[in-house]
Amino acid sequence: MFPRFRGVCYIPRTRFRQSAKVVRRGGDLPVLVSRQLGYRELTPAVQWFARVAPAARPILILRRHDEWLRSVYLRETKELRYVPFEAFIDFERDEGVRPQSSALFRERIRVLEAHFEHRPLVLFFDRLVEDPQGFVRTIADYVGAAYEEAEISFRPSNRSYRDRQYRFLRDVRRRWPVKPREEPAVAALRWLRVRSRRLAWHAGVALGRVAPERILSSDPLLTEDQLARSRTFYEGDWQACVDYARRHNPGLVAGD
Repeated sequence: MFPRFRGVCYIPRTRFRQSAKVVRRGGDLPVLVSRQLGYRELTPAVQWFARVAPAARPILILRRHDEWLRSVYLRETKELRYVPFEAFIDFERDEGVRPQSSALFRERIRVLEAHFEHRPLVLFFDRLVEDPQGFVRTIADYVGAAYEEAEISFRPSNRSYRDRQYRFLRDVRRRWPVKPREEPAVAALRWLRVRSRRLAWHAGVALGRVAPERILSSDPLLTEDQLARSRTFYEGDWQACVDYARRHNPGLVAGD
C-alpha cells in the first residue's frame, strides 16, 4: 500500500540504509520508511535511525505470539534451517535456537520509546485481517497521506507454502544436515552465498510440490498444543502491548 500513498516520500525496506540521506536532505514531503526487523536487528537499527531523525513517529505492527512464532518457524524451515520446535524455542530452560526474549514485544515498544521523542503508534495484525481498508486508512491518516482505495490490492501478496512443501524441506534438512558457517567478510561473497541459498530454497519448494506423499514423514511440523503453549507463555506480554495501545492509541485496537 505504501507505494500508492500520495503526499509522502516513501522509502521501501530495500533502501533502508539510504533513508538517512533522504531525511538529512529534507524536502517538502514527510518521509515514510518501512523496515522489517528481526529481534537482533531492532535496537541497532533504531539507534542508527534515531540519530538522524529523533523526532520521527514510529509505527509498530504486532502479531499474536503463536501466529508470529509459527510464521518465523516456517520461514526457518523454508530456508533449510529446520530444527524441532522444542529446539527452536525452549519454554523450559531457554536453551533454544531463539531465546525466549526474542518474542517479547513490550520490550520492542520500550526501545522505540527510549530513542524517539514520540511514542510509537502500536497496531495489530488482527485488525489488518478483520478490516484491511480501515487499517490502511489509519496509517494513511497518521502519516498525512492520500490514496485511492481502488488502487490498493487487499489480497495477501505472500501466501504460505503448502504443508507438503514444508515437510519436504524438513526431510531434506534431516537427511542432509548443513553445518553452520561464518558469513564471509567480503560483501560480494555474502551476496553470492545468499543467492545460492535462495536458489536452493526455490528448488526445494518446486520439488516439494511434486514429491510423492509416501516419501514424506507424516509428522506435523507444528501441533496445536505447541501453538497453544506459545500463546499461553507470552499472554502477559501480549496483554501489556494491548494495554499500551489502549492507553496511547485509543480506538485503534482490534475489538475496540
